[in-house]
Amino acid sequence: MMLRFRIGRWRFSLNVVHVTDVAGVNSILPDGKHILMWDFDGVTPKQVIESLAEVQAKYKLPTIYILYTGKKGHYMAYCFKRCEWQKAIEIIAATKYVDMTFFRFGVWRKKFTLRITPKDGRKIRLFTKLISPYPEDATIDELDSFVRYETISDVYEPKCKVREFNIGVR
Repeated sequence: MMLRFRIGRWRFSLNVVHVTDVAGVNSILPDGKHILMWDFDGVTPKQVIESLAEVQAKYKLPTIYILYTGKKGHYMAYCFKRCEWQKAIEIIAATKYVDMTFFRFGVWRKKFTLRITPKDGRKIRLFTKLISPYPEDATIDELDSFVRYETISDVYEPKCKVREFNIGVR
């Protein structure tokens, strides 16, 4: 539920949502470079595979691991290619169907983050791999930047409407 009201040129908002606590891993490596991460929401498996295969070929990327989050149309992907931050942004931005909220927050925070723990009982599992002849130059063992955060729960969807109020004189 969201309560919004305005006083003059100021808008005030209050959100009430059901959240769940999760943990995630960040893209940043100890040397300051990044691995590649993608998040896809509301897409088909074919769209995910085709869009990742396209950037894999264009940028000569090593194997890409595609994971299914347990929610229809929601996928994540990892590629253990060591990149400078600007190159990582370029590659993720060049990927069709990538979730723009994931992309914007990653650019703003200067690192991408993907969830690694279950959410609402849904476990992440390997969906497929896009095999490549190019070698990986980073490993999962190098990932040492983790975060705990809250995300809006999928289980509880309130049946409330947004209420807006305008208060004050214009």
